[in-house]
Formats: sequence, C-alpha cells, structure tokens
Amino acid sequence: MRLISVRGVILFLGLVWPGVLAAQEVKYIDISSVVPRIELRHPPALHLECKQGTNCIGVGGGSGGGGVSDGAPDQRDPRALGIYLMRITPIEINPAEPFQVEFKVLNTGTVPMELPVSPDLADLQPGDESVAFNYPSLVLVVRAEVEPQRPEASCAGYVELFGSADHPETMMVLRPGEWIRVNANVKISNWPPETKSARFRGEFWLRKNTFHPVPGGQFTEAHNAYPNSTPTPALPVRLLPADNSELPKK
Repeated sequence: MRLISVRGVILFLGLVWPGVLAAQEVKYIDISSVVPRIELRHPPALHLECKQGTNCIGVGGGSGGGGVSDGAPDQRDPRALGIYLMRITPIEINPAEPFQVEFKVLNTGTVPMELPVSPDLADLQPGDESVAFNYPSLVLVVRAEVEPQRPEASCAGYVELFGSADHPETMMVLRPGEWIRVNANVKISNWPPETKSARFRGEFWLRKNTFHPVPGGQFTEAHNAYPNSTPTPALPVRLLPADNSELPKK
C-alpha cells in the first residue's frame, strides 16, 4: 500500500481548507413581520398658471413607469447563484393570503459576489428628491410548476432586496460556498381556477437600476445582469382555488 506523506497531506489541506471554511451562512434576514419601505419621492407636479389675456404656462400632471433592458447569459461567467427554498409554510396555499418562504441564496460560482441585502429601498434615496440615483436589486422568485411538471410563467411570487454603494451596510460580499438566508412573506399572482398539486422552485433576477424622478412622477430604468443560475430542488405544495379563499385556515 502506498503511503501518503505528511507533507502531501499538509499541502492538500492547505488547498481544501479555505473552501471548507467559506462554506457557511453569513447573514440571516427576516422580513416576514415588517412592511418594506419601498416608496420613493419625486418632485411635485408643476401647476398651471394662467393670466388674463395670456397663454397658460407650466406643466400639470406627472408620469410613472419603468423599463428593463436584457443582456445575454454567458456560460463562461464565473459568477453563479443557487436559490434554494428551505421551507414553505403552509404547504396548502390560500390565494387570498401570503405564505412564508425561507430562501437560501448560495454563491455557487468561483468568485466573490456582492449582493444587496436591504428590504428598504426608500432609505437609499438621496435627500434631494429631484436627484436620480443608482441601486442594485436582487429579486428572489418562487416559481410554480403545476403538474405535469411544467413552469407556469405567470404563476409566481417574489420578494426584493436593495442596496447602494453609499450605504455599505446594505451590501454584502458572498465568497464561493457562502450563503444568506431570507425569510419573507410572498403572494402568488394569476392563481389556477382549481386545486392543483404543484412544485415551487427558487429563481432570481439580479438588476442594476436607475431611478429618474420628474415633476409629478418617476421612471425606473433597469438592466438585467446574468450570472449563471444553479438548478435547485423543488418543494411540493397544493394550490387551493380562488373560490376557497375565504375558508378558514386549517
């Protein structure tokens, strides 16, 4: 039998041990019992001023909206995330009520990733409500796969986290193998008309956003980032029909 030298063991541990140490939870975020502050301010609408014998000056009203720009995934990207659904409560889900989801956001790539970790977008806005500002966002998605196992694009819910370089406490660097847990309440949109056995799977959207305030409104410009997405296991649930929304909880 060939013996492994002590020097070889030491070299092996030197290579493997940093990865083992990095495989750990670094933050737990519980927003299940709070209402996130996400409303942003904008300058008031300009009022019309009319003088007798003259034309009106000024602009009334405002606008709101947003747009998303897509890039293209690159399989060579060393960045990757896996979104695990650790727990769903209850597993029989009433469409009229939010349910609780615990997400595990794991860095499955080979390089560190900086992620936003604050539920409160409003806290990131500059004091001057007329100034545009940038912020990244991480959307944690619960996607339903209704039997037979096929994704239902419109049957999904999500929770969103925000951050800013001007607020270092709202950003966190995950090294490979590290993760954060997020406990949140989620509601699913576009409910099926009858009871369905389904599976919930975790997904994510990572974006860079710019908020543009205008008098009486705003526009948010978003650009999708595409780190690789690691497939994760799905959890079984039952989706109750909308007609049962007023039934008492079991």
